[in-house]
Amino acid sequence: MQALPSLGQAFALIFQPMQLLYLMGGVLLGLFVGVLPGLGGIAGLALLLPFMYGMEPVSRLELMIGFIAVIPTSDTFSSVLLGIPGLSASQATVLDGFPFAKQGRRHGRCRRPLPRRCSAASAALSC
Repeated sequence: MQALPSLGQAFALIFQPMQLLYLMGGVLLGLFVGVLPGLGGIAGLALLLPFMYGMEPVSRLELMIGFIAVIPTSDTFSSVLLGIPGLSASQATVLDGFPFAKQGRRHGRCRRPLPRRCSAASAALSC
């Protein structure tokens, strides 16, 4: 029965306004790094690591979670628009999406992966 109060304390730490700002900052940085072709999540995290040394552990964790969570989604943009996969998982996206982008039908290909990944993340969190 000690796990329930500890879980409440953890949620109280995670959902503080300053921690949510770190999470949103990590998401914005992850979107920027993910769009750059050839620079994946691990290399981007290695570049981000020196800036996190003086931070609190919870803030550091929020920044890393936000950063890593959006890398596969933002990698879709460089795969579809430039034809360069940033991650190995987006090689099929290049084969499917890049010809559509050359034909001028890129909007649907860039928007489709986001709802699928959001629904998969919410399903994983509900388990």
